[in-house]
Amino acid sequence: MLHARADLCNGPPQAVISVDGAVLGRVDVVNASEWWSYPVGPVLAAGAHSVAIGFPNDAVGPGCDRNLHVGWVDTTAPTSTSTTTSPTGTTAPAPTGAKTTNPFAAGRPYVDPRYPSVAAATARRAGDPSGAAALDRISAQTAAFWAGDWYSRDQVGAAVGGYARRANSAGQTGVVVVYAIPGRDCGSYSAGGLTPDTYPGWVSAVADGLRGTRTAVVLEPDALAELGACSGQGDRSGLLRAAVTTLTSAGATVYLDAGHSGWVDAATMASRLRAAGVAGARGFATNVSAFQTSADERAYAEQVSAGTGGARYVIDTSRNGAGATSQWCNPAGRKLGAVPGMVTDGSHQDANLWVKRVGESDGSCGGGPPAGQWWTDYAMSLAR
Repeated sequence: MLHARADLCNGPPQAVISVDGAVLGRVDVVNASEWWSYPVGPVLAAGAHSVAIGFPNDAVGPGCDRNLHVGWVDTTAPTSTSTTTSPTGTTAPAPTGAKTTNPFAAGRPYVDPRYPSVAAATARRAGDPSGAAALDRISAQTAAFWAGDWYSRDQVGAAVGGYARRANSAGQTGVVVVYAIPGRDCGSYSAGGLTPDTYPGWVSAVADGLRGTRTAVVLEPDALAELGACSGQGDRSGLLRAAVTTLTSAGATVYLDAGHSGWVDAATMASRLRAAGVAGARGFATNVSAFQTSADERAYAEQVSAGTGGARYVIDTSRNGAGATSQWCNPAGRKLGAVPGMVTDGSHQDANLWVKRVGESDGSCGGGPPAGQWWTDYAMSLAR
């Protein structure tokens, strides 16, 4: 374990740990300003060793200085009674609140000024003020940050970490969607994903990036709804269980995706959530990228919650203002739904979220560009 903290400057420090002249391991993202322990490599045999810490991305920028502060390195096997403390006795931050606390009580869902609608509105401001005003309705709320296999293991930690730190610096709570499960989307418009062998390490890199931040994670949209529907999924439930553990151990608040009310019945979904480790998460998410009404989703989610021991949930309301149609891919005539924010009404719901990135295409259908690409005309139709 490497016990370290960071001074951030245009990105987090990296650390390379060498023992007896050979690299033992590396930490690609050291982004906690408090003391924190990071796994670095295998346990070493007892005896004397020479240890060196490398800091390959030392940097100074305008008004800031990137620094890596190292407290200690431990290459022994952990014991059940071991503790992680800094040289001054400060205990590393515990992630227990990630399961027991609504993350949106401390800050509303992040409004990201880098969201594509901001630039699109600026471009239309002079020639199409009504179109710009429609896009401004999206910019006032924005949506989640999606991390998928388009980020490599070496890239994803810095990507999610940068987003999460911007959110926390604004006094808000970031929402990150982890979307790289093997066999993703069963070959449809969002097909892709990692292999069962590479997925756990990639998730670990996501966790390292989020460590030390207050961030909600929606874990793998459609993964449980499509469980067993196609080949190449590996041990999907096992992969999700491990991902829940990895992410919550880093302090993230995890919501496993649970499809929506028009897809898998509540009893079956509750069973799948239990097998995927929902007991170790905060709860589950429904209606991600879908159009079911909030009333239908709340009724469904309360049934799923009852089958999972009272798990909490969030609902994606980004495009459900007009409800669903038989078309799920870029359907016309849809509307924005309830704005993102915490829910405190005595139900098991934590928040309404805009998980789907409003204005990005569902796929090359209905005249749209490929999945995930920004589509200004469709964004304005939703907002109007």
